[in-house]
Amino acid sequence: MQIFSTGPVHHLTRSLKAGMARLRAWKSRRGGNFAVFSAISIPLFMMAASLAIDTANVTSLKVRLQNAADSAALATSTRLAMSEILEADAAAFATQFFQGQIFADYQAFSNMSAVPEISIGHTDDDGRVLWRVAVDVTGSQSLSPMSNFVGSGMMNIRVHGASVSAASSKSALSMVLVLDKSGSMKSDVDGRRKIDLLKASVGDLMAQLDEADPESKFVRTGADSYDSALSATQPLDWGTTGARAFVEGLQPEGRTDSTDAFKWALAAVLDDSETEAHKIRNELIPDRMLVFMTDGENTYSSADSSTRRLCEAAKVAKVEIYTVAFDAPSRGRDLLSYCATSTQHYFDARNSADLARAFRNIGLRASKMIALLVE
Repeated sequence: MQIFSTGPVHHLTRSLKAGMARLRAWKSRRGGNFAVFSAISIPLFMMAASLAIDTANVTSLKVRLQNAADSAALATSTRLAMSEILEADAAAFATQFFQGQIFADYQAFSNMSAVPEISIGHTDDDGRVLWRVAVDVTGSQSLSPMSNFVGSGMMNIRVHGASVSAASSKSALSMVLVLDKSGSMKSDVDGRRKIDLLKASVGDLMAQLDEADPESKFVRTGADSYDSALSATQPLDWGTTGARAFVEGLQPEGRTDSTDAFKWALAAVLDDSETEAHKIRNELIPDRMLVFMTDGENTYSSADSSTRRLCEAAKVAKVEIYTVAFDAPSRGRDLLSYCATSTQHYFDARNSADLARAFRNIGLRASKMIALLVE
């Protein structure tokens, strides 16, 4: 994976520093004429604020484009490997998939554009056909008016997503959902309660797992929920029935502390009983996955620290962590970004469409374990 950005940010920073230096020199010579000083300094402060906003928007857009490129590459290579699309149709499929992933972002980012270039290829690996798909995206968005004043009006972004898939093997999976059910989940987004949007999105994820494993031979799922502490748990079991019912029963209340919920989930996927259960049924060693979601931030910063340590332990143990921040404040987003296995594993969902997309992407990646993301 590669992410590049070009544009006027460095130019803006140099211009701002130079302007402030000249302003300090002028002020010392003039004895601090306050009125004139204010007239000059206020635009500079506004320029600094605009720069901060532009930087945050560009970072957010990078993450969204990267997730969309990764997902499009993964979906295309998987469908080629499963003979669900023809090679001649693959580029059009990847382009349509990518544009569908970022459809809502055209409304969220000013004058945004994103153009994907698709590369398709395949090789023979000892009798197996390996499909390779690359999605290179050139995107841009408008800068704020104050930034336009000192530089180019657009910020350019490039991202790269790639995937390789083969249809000759199966993998096993043990997944636990770690879900926030604190009181803020009662609030509305796009006319529906957050908790209801979460239930629908988890349902989509579970449907994808059921489609990939209709006889429940390879997938085990579980879940827990948290508010002020670990609220309730659903032990890992074959298929998705138990986890589905658990999520449907969630009711929002309380404050927020993710520590014990993440700790329980991590212990559940790492328990020796998971390896033994898969050994008996499918003779495979399972991939272990956590899906960690919040719409807020921990009530106490100490819970952030303890959860981060657990996330570090999970990564050392090779547990794959997907995280979904749903309309969350900055501290909540920072925690989930830190905990995610990689940038492709983190989803910043600002609305209902983003949330649905995030869980669909996780479902796609989880249910198609034959498809491997490549750097």
